[in-house]
Amino acid sequence: MIDSGKKTAKFSLNDKHGLRKMARALSSETRLAILETLQSGSRSIGELSEELQIPMSTVSTSVCILEESGLIIAKNKSQERGMLKLCSPCVSQVIFNLNRIGSVETDETPQSLTMNMPIGCYTDAQKITSTCGMCNEYSIIGEKDNPLCFFHPDRFLAQRVWFHSGFLEYRFSFAFMYDIMLKWLEISFETCSEASMYRDPWKSDISVYVNGEKLGIFESPCDCGGARGVLTPSWNSILSTQYGFLITWRLDESGTYLDGIRTSRLTISDIHFSELPYISVKIGVAEDAVHKGGVNLFGDKFGNYAQPLVLKLGYQLEKSNIP
Repeated sequence: MIDSGKKTAKFSLNDKHGLRKMARALSSETRLAILETLQSGSRSIGELSEELQIPMSTVSTSVCILEESGLIIAKNKSQERGMLKLCSPCVSQVIFNLNRIGSVETDETPQSLTMNMPIGCYTDAQKITSTCGMCNEYSIIGEKDNPLCFFHPDRFLAQRVWFHSGFLEYRFSFAFMYDIMLKWLEISFETCSEASMYRDPWKSDISVYVNGEKLGIFESPCDCGGARGVLTPSWNSILSTQYGFLITWRLDESGTYLDGIRTSRLTISDIHFSELPYISVKIGVAEDAVHKGGVNLFGDKFGNYAQPLVLKLGYQLEKSNIP
């Protein structure tokens, strides 16, 4: 629990999930250095990278973990060239009480967790083919139509990623989710087909996998362009891709759903989550897809929706682990 008024974070064994998140946030020398630096004032990710002599990608990942734990808050500040993310501390002390306090939540109490993943923070790019590329809110990253650029160090800042076929794999940490039973899972992101410039109609079968199990295919009708996306920067040509469709996959005890419509009998129980310390989410277009029309993925500063790749988990504490 975080008391924002007194700026004190308090944790006990009643809240194992929060306890693990906080312990993880404090377990890194890099994250401790960031916390120490922020004591003298707010900093942007670029400023933290420069002061601490740490790669910007490492700082960005560490900031996400610190923000998730509640130790810092990151707010967007408008500038002439776009938005600047400023990080500030919001907790002055952390108290760990390793005793149980009062009553304990039972396994019937539903809980949920939301994790945001920048679209450039993929861990693997598999069999990527052109047309392909990526950009941030200011310019192209690397060069267009070169799959080798998918491992460019600036990819973590990408706001739009596109390719003709292949897959990107994202890994969401699951190591701190002990003693739980997953009840449902949702994956939400903005996407559309990929063509040279843009094209309508232009179908594409965009597949999604979780821990190696195929949830299904979203049949994108087109590569959306011709009208500027709500968030799409002005330097991006109106003759290029502008926005996509916001889709949500849901996996629960009754089956798999795409935007509320059941697509398969695959249930949450059919996927083995305990075997890995992360949840793998793969998005892309298969080599043998019926409609092999590419894929665009949009970040929170490109397209029509201010969100990255979002994973939501619904869970309950396992009764066998509650005294």
